Amino acid sequence: MPVIGPPQSGYTFLGHTPDRKHALSPIDSMEQCDHVTGENYICFNGTTNVNLRNTYPSIQEVAPRHLFLVCFYSACFLIGICGNSSIMTIIHNVLTKRAGSRYVHKQKDYTIFYIGSLCVVDFVMLLSLPTCISDIVIGFWMFGTWICKLHHVCSSLGRVVSTFIITAMSFDRYIAVCHPLKSSFRSKKCVMVIVFSVSSIALILLSPLLGYAESVEILHKQTDRYDPQLDVYNVTRIRFYKCTDNMPPEVILFFTLSTFILGYAIPLILIVFFNVQIITTLRKHQQTLPSSGIPITRISIYTSLIAVTYFVFWTPYWLSNIYSFMKSNTTNNGLSESLVFILYCIHMLPYIGCASNWIFYGLLNTQLQQKTDSAQISLRVDRNTVAAEKSTFFTSKS
Repeated sequence: MPVIGPPQSGYTFLGHTPDRKHALSPIDSMEQCDHVTGENYICFNGTTNVNLRNTYPSIQEVAPRHLFLVCFYSACFLIGICGNSSIMTIIHNVLTKRAGSRYVHKQKDYTIFYIGSLCVVDFVMLLSLPTCISDIVIGFWMFGTWICKLHHVCSSLGRVVSTFIITAMSFDRYIAVCHPLKSSFRSKKCVMVIVFSVSSIALILLSPLLGYAESVEILHKQTDRYDPQLDVYNVTRIRFYKCTDNMPPEVILFFTLSTFILGYAIPLILIVFFNVQIITTLRKHQQTLPSSGIPITRISIYTSLIAVTYFVFWTPYWLSNIYSFMKSNTTNNGLSESLVFILYCIHMLPYIGCASNWIFYGLLNTQLQQKTDSAQISLRVDRNTVAAEKSTFFTSKS
């Protein structure tokens, strides 16, 4: 996915070289130089002696629009981390209680594993926000290449895997409502296989990020002064780093299309299909059995919200990615500052989704869990009633 960053500054050269026929060429990368000792380097294939000093640019005051992004990202991070952690704790307690229950073999609903997996994935994606916030505040990347790779993988893994899991949850509800006899698709083993499979597919899709993403050095300004007595250039390079995907054009084309089709378009079609089938089946059931007591309105709202929420959060994000890709191929000019800010705002939407999924799916799971608990209580009451009737029958006969 194209990484959004501020437009690169042009090169500026200061200083004077009175005893040279030409000024020192810009040292765009330290790979052009061989280190000798201390600050002494030999650059440009061993032709130039340089005393080189690298520095970072001064940190500017945070602009109001950037401050807005920082506050919003920080809120998403705090709400998402705390919320997903709480849901994972609740799920752990529920599973612990189930393990000690005599009726665990009666429990066939393993949707809770999907919700737990979704919370873990959202949690991992939100862990990429602190480095993103730091990059916005400081204006450049300062964590090196390996953290850059980890940042890209965590943020993108959350975007793709969370989509797959939400699709799998829609499939699970579709099987439960439309094909209740196909219980094997809702078994614990099947759920685990689905979660493992979608995670593996996502890792394969995102493998180019792990291979190509790196912290790239960008020269902002270079000052040099020639010392004729020592025959050496005293050079100060003001440079910064940006964390970019750094993919070749053909790789980024394949990456963008594959993640868009497999990570957005197909899941969107499946989510809409599954939820339409669920609502249609429930309405037919209500017409056949009007006294069934199914809260069709509430269920319809929840199932519709799943598709609508997915569309709202993810459509602008993927459209902006495609636009950025096409823009980078048609022009060499950088994006304007206003457009960069708009793209940053659009890229907030997936983080909003990760920070709010625990509320939406946690609430839905609470209702399912309450229904499950009520069913277990009814089962116990029925069994106790039968046992009491049997005891009364045999007592009266004796």
